[in-house]
Amino acid sequence: MLAVSLSISMATLDTSMTNTALPSMASQLGVSAADVIGVVTIYQLVMVATMLPLAALAGKIGHRRVFLPALWLFLAASVWCGAAQSLWSLEAARAAQGLAAAALMGCNMALVSAIYRKEELGRGMGLNAMIAAASLAGGPVLASAMLTVLSWHWLFYVNVPFCLVALLLAGRHLPRLPGDGKALDAGAAVLCALAFGLAVLALERAAQPDGATALIWACGALSWALLLRRERLSAHAIVPLDLLRLAPFSMAVLVCVLAFAAQGAAMVALPFLLNQTLGRDIAEVGMLIAPWPVMGACLAPFSGKWSDRMSASLLGAIGLALLAAGLLAVSALPAGAPMWAVMLPMALCGTGFGLFLSPNQRFIMFSVPAHRASVASGLSGLARLLGQTMGAAFVAACFAFNARAGATWALWVAVAFALAGCLASALLERLARRTRQALAAS
Repeated sequence: MLAVSLSISMATLDTSMTNTALPSMASQLGVSAADVIGVVTIYQLVMVATMLPLAALAGKIGHRRVFLPALWLFLAASVWCGAAQSLWSLEAARAAQGLAAAALMGCNMALVSAIYRKEELGRGMGLNAMIAAASLAGGPVLASAMLTVLSWHWLFYVNVPFCLVALLLAGRHLPRLPGDGKALDAGAAVLCALAFGLAVLALERAAQPDGATALIWACGALSWALLLRRERLSAHAIVPLDLLRLAPFSMAVLVCVLAFAAQGAAMVALPFLLNQTLGRDIAEVGMLIAPWPVMGACLAPFSGKWSDRMSASLLGAIGLALLAAGLLAVSALPAGAPMWAVMLPMALCGTGFGLFLSPNQRFIMFSVPAHRASVASGLSGLARLLGQTMGAAFVAACFAFNARAGATWALWVAVAFALAGCLASALLERLARRTRQALAAS
């Protein structure tokens, strides 16, 4: 379990440190705020494009045979990121990192489901969420401390010891889950990568309505049409259309997308808001953001246990309502606000997100048959990434429309995502109840 959790810890730590360092990267690389966000979005784009094909591959050849090579690739890509001297080189290295992280995240929940018994799965999800949240908490603080004495390049070298420990533990203790032995549909895998990748690229260019954007939208629509046609006729579909027809499952995935869109937009926008709008220096930014992931880490194990006994969708709805309230409070802060006035709503955001995460992941995994855990794991990871990528894309669009007020606008967008997720999670309880009643009646 520690090796699995470390893999998520690395991806989370890397993302949170990168978000905190974006203003420094923009300054040292001589690029604009809108351009440097590409360091985040290229990572997420590659992950979104390859998550489902890699999860399907893991289900066919075994998760261990995908997980271990992905750890090696993440290690090499982290060293490349640290050595990058230009924006294009850094983005290329981040793309390689994204490929490795997609494989790791695609295996994560399936491995957790295999390690824990069904009645303890909520606890396992809570522990996994706690480790991820603790990494999210440590990322901004560690990044802020390092950036006071070192360049941003050193932030990526932090992954090296984590990778080495995870490789040692995984090599010795990772469960040898057998694959189903069926062949992977390579054509569907390529179409899946194109469809999701072009969808994300279209979102990122939403603020640039030119011919290239129109071409991306057209190619994306064509890729989706071809993919759905192929998957309907396939006996070994990569996109689980049958699972998406299950209303509670698809609604839970939608809630996950909306929640992570709110989180993704906030985590990209907050360093700019605190640094440029509220006038805080880079060393303070990480400390001011830290209450969010700290509270999430503290609450995640408890919300996981509570979801074993209470309504997971109701817990999620309450959590997202608290997240929306915290984000709205942060967006209304005036310049020169005292530190406690910033940290209190950050803690509220963390409380809300920590209350939401574990119950939602448990609901997703319990909504499908046990033998489809690998596919559900991949789709859950994809939902997270789609949400985070949507959030980052909206931040870039806000900065493109108004560079001065872009961070504040982005937080308003995050509030809207959180409220939409809250409403969907509240409806999910009623939907799940109706589905259970229909199954009992039949």
